[in-house]
Order: sequence, then structure tokens, then C-alpha cells
Amino acid sequence: MRRLTQLLGLILIIQSLVACGTSSETPQTTTSTSNSNGELRIGTGINLPASLDVAQGSNGYNMLTYGAGETLMRFTPNNQLEPWLAESVTALDSNTWQIKLRQGIRFHDGSELKANDVLNSFNSSWQNLSGAKNFIPADTKVSVVDDYILTLTTSQAEGSIPYSLTNWNFVIHKPEVNGISILTGMYQPISLEKDQELVLERFANYWDGQAGLKKISVKKIPDANARALALQSGDLDLLTNVSPDVARGLPADIEIQSVAGTRMHYVMLDSAHPPFDDRLVRQAMALAIDRQALLQATLDGQGAVATNLYPATVGIELVEAQIFDPAQAASLLDQAGWAVGSDGMRSKNGQPLAFTLHSYPGRAELTLMAIAIQAQLQTLGIKVEVNEVADIGEVLEKGNFHASMYSIGTSSDPQYTVGITLVAGAAYNYAGYNNPAIESAFAELRAEQDPSKRIAIAKRIQTEVKNDPTNLYLTSPPLISAYRKGSISGYVPNPNDVYLITKDLKLNQ
Repeated sequence: MRRLTQLLGLILIIQSLVACGTSSETPQTTTSTSNSNGELRIGTGINLPASLDVAQGSNGYNMLTYGAGETLMRFTPNNQLEPWLAESVTALDSNTWQIKLRQGIRFHDGSELKANDVLNSFNSSWQNLSGAKNFIPADTKVSVVDDYILTLTTSQAEGSIPYSLTNWNFVIHKPEVNGISILTGMYQPISLEKDQELVLERFANYWDGQAGLKKISVKKIPDANARALALQSGDLDLLTNVSPDVARGLPADIEIQSVAGTRMHYVMLDSAHPPFDDRLVRQAMALAIDRQALLQATLDGQGAVATNLYPATVGIELVEAQIFDPAQAASLLDQAGWAVGSDGMRSKNGQPLAFTLHSYPGRAELTLMAIAIQAQLQTLGIKVEVNEVADIGEVLEKGNFHASMYSIGTSSDPQYTVGITLVAGAAYNYAGYNNPAIESAFAELRAEQDPSKRIAIAKRIQTEVKNDPTNLYLTSPPLISAYRKGSISGYVPNPNDVYLITKDLKLNQ
């Protein structure tokens, strides 16, 4: 424990030096605080979309984030569900939902959104996006009643259709033209330079009125301190996902906004291969991490620790599962046959208990957490190598990992996080984790419409996560954004950071 304390202290010192470095290297801020051409320049460390086709990968998430894509339903900043492209979504019976579209919505090609377009968009999602069927079954019958009304009829009861209609797998789209999906959002994607820059322009015929910006450019800058310096020098207008230590180092003329978010930071384990194909080892890992120490060391104590798959901020009743219990963790490793040697490290059949923990610079606190976890696990005799890579998606999609830091946005719908991370075909189930009990409970959850019964099922899933963990839930971080004071207006941070851009966001001239 003494060694752990020393290592965490070292991390804090490193953070302090980084933050001081940011502050001391602050250039004199003589650059204009406004951008006269109406272009909002956003700096991010997160991957840009792989392409501008929402029928591929998770590009739909990015298109929602930057105001290009829209769904039939959405979440408000108060985390309430509301119609978006739909005027209403009504249950006619347990298997049938009627969707009434708003009239006058235009696609970026100028055509009006009609019910038949929704039918084609859904078919595209089911055909091209493996995770879509986890939210609305692919055998759902979509019937066009007239130009603005359609019905969804499922083969069995579905309790979460309105929530599922918020899902990025169901961004309403027409087929891509020259690699760009035809969407309905307030901004139209124009160009994408891989891993460099995404450019969008205001869509003049947006159905809900003119958006406040002429142009948006999103620049990927992996290094958090470089992003901070670019904001201070006037090369950027807005930073998102700012880590607390970087925010602390920003000068007084930078506005900091911090809200409790619905995001979850966690460690993804490859449960299909050694050493994590052993459930006892995974259980030990879940108990070996001091999450409160991580929170203090990497997030300045902001945010909240996580003990199961739902962050406390989404309001789902929690089953406390992954708590810090190093003695029990050591006992489980002993049971699994990983004995402590004279050097204090564990081995089994001549093989050390060791693994590589990948991370990425886009969310600066993740690598700091990985380093802290490395120190914590060493006290239990586990050797961890931390490897920060530029493109974590490439590592995960190839399945070439033991363990990886990761972060996802979550939802107040208990089905969402299970559906994107734990069940077969889930977009972020990179290791192919398969738990029949969770699969069965997930099917029940999908069918159940009674809110209290859905929560009861979600608690059963959480209990199974306790028994058979594949992800180590760590923290729910605050969502911190930064911009020069007085430079922008209309910016309302949403706890669900998929909704970054709003119509009223504009630059002050």
C-alpha cells in the first residue's frame, strides 16, 4: 500500500507539472476573441469519423455530435426524452408503434422527408450496422400509412422503441453520394481529412430555422496540452472533453463549463484469451482497483466512481458490484492458481501474470488512469505494461488486445449500455464476450414495457456483471468544455455529449 501511495503521489506530481507547464507556456492572448467569418473551430482528441457515410461503423454518432445527423427522438439537456424528427411516437399496442413525422423537413439534397424515407433508412441501418438490431429488431415490419405516418410492428413486445429511436444507429439518412450520406441536420458535412479535420457548413433549408454558424471545422489534436495552447492562442474557439488538470491550468480569460455527464470510463478485457478467459481472474481485477484513488489522481476528485455498468447520473437503480477489496482480489487469484513468488509477482505454470493495457491520448485522463491502475495491480503481483496508441479503434477492431481503456456515452434507458457493450453483435463488444444469462435477460428487457419491471431486469443484469465481469467500470467523468469568455453564446452543454452542437450556438462578433 505504501508503494501504491507513493506511485499515486508521483502521478499527482506529474499532473501538477503538466498543468503548470500549460499555464506557464500560456502565450499572451492578444488574438481576437471572435471569428468574423462565422467559423467555429473545435479542437478534439477523439477520433473523427472514419467516413461521412452513417451506414458505416459508428459514423452516425459523430454526425449527431456535430449537428449533421438527426434521429426521430432525442434527449434534452435535462435528460428527458422528446420527439425530434418525429412529431409523435405512440404505442398502439404492445407490438405496434405509430410514428408521425414533422412536415417540412428537408434532406441536404433538398427533398422532403417522407415516411418512405424512414423505411429506407431503417432498412439501411439493419443491413449495414451490426448493432442496430440490438435496439429495434431487424424483422420489424415498417408500414407506410401516408407521407407522414408509418408504423413499426415487432414480432414480439418491445418496451424501448422511443428510446431506441434516439440511437445513433438510426440516424435518418439517404444513401451516400460521393461518400457523403444525405442527412437532415442543421449542418451539412462537406469534407473529411482522415484523422485531421472534419468540415461542415450551415444547411440553408434547415427545418427548424437557421443555425447560428456559417461553418464548423473540427480539428483532431491528440495532445491535450497542444489543444489547450491552440485555444489560448486563438487558433481554436472551443474545446470539449477537457480533463480537469488541463482545465485547471487555463488562464482566467477562458470560460470553463463543467456538467455531470452520462459518460463511462472503463477497462475492456479480452475475456476470450488468457489470462482473462478465467472468470476468477476477471473477478479479481474488478476488486483490485481503487476507483476513489483514480478519481482523485486523474480527475481532481470530480465526477463519480462507478461500481457497475450504469453511471449514477442516468438515474438507474444500481447494484454495487465492483468495489475495492484487495484482500478478496488476492484470494481469488490464489484460487485461480496464480501464486506469489519471491519477487512479489504472481505466476502460474511458469508464466507471469502480466498483460498490456492499451490507452489513447484523445481523453488525456485515461492514460493517467492506466498508469495508476498499473501501480495498483503491481501491489497484487500483477505486471501491467501501459501502451498508449494513436488509434485505439484500429487496435480493438483487430481484436489484438489484452485490455484497453475505453469510454462510452450512456443513456437513461437501461437497455442502451447493455445493447452496445455486452451482448452478441454489440458495437463495442470487441472481445466477443458472450454470457447466456445476460443475453436472456437482455431479451426480457427489450420486451418489457413496465418501467419498474425493466429496472428489476436491469438489476439482474448488473448482478450477472458482478459474477462474470468483462468490463472494469471506473469513473463517470465530468463533461468539461472551454472557450474564451464572451466569444460564443447559445452553448448549452448536454450531459449526453453526443449532442454537442445546437442551433443557437454562435460566435459573438
